[in-house]
Amino acid sequence: MRKKHFIILGRSGLIYFSWVLIVLFLCLIFLYESTKVFNWPALICALLFLILLVHTYFNSYWTNEIFKLPFRAKAKLTSEPTIILDWQLLKIYKIKIAEFGQYYLLRFEKKSR
Repeated sequence: MRKKHFIILGRSGLIYFSWVLIVLFLCLIFLYESTKVFNWPALICALLFLILLVHTYFNSYWTNEIFKLPFRAKAKLTSEPTIILDWQLLKIYKIKIAEFGQYYLLRFEKKSR
């Protein structure tokens, strides 16, 4: 079955992306506080930020049986995700996992006709 990638919303998404954005803010601090033309620490932090974003997107998915978050182990899906909001290309899902509670997920999908 095909993986369905998503962006985490809600409390857990806010906490996770806050930590990821700290890396971006460190990059900006290194960049603006330096007097050198080329700043290696800022470049390394920016690359780390981009790697974290790509890792987050590709390790956040669900299939018919598995739900995976980048900061948790794979969990078995107990019920089908329900659509909360469907607007143009955006869909917001609510998914319940017995072990972890519930998550809100944002997916970019084409509308099926």
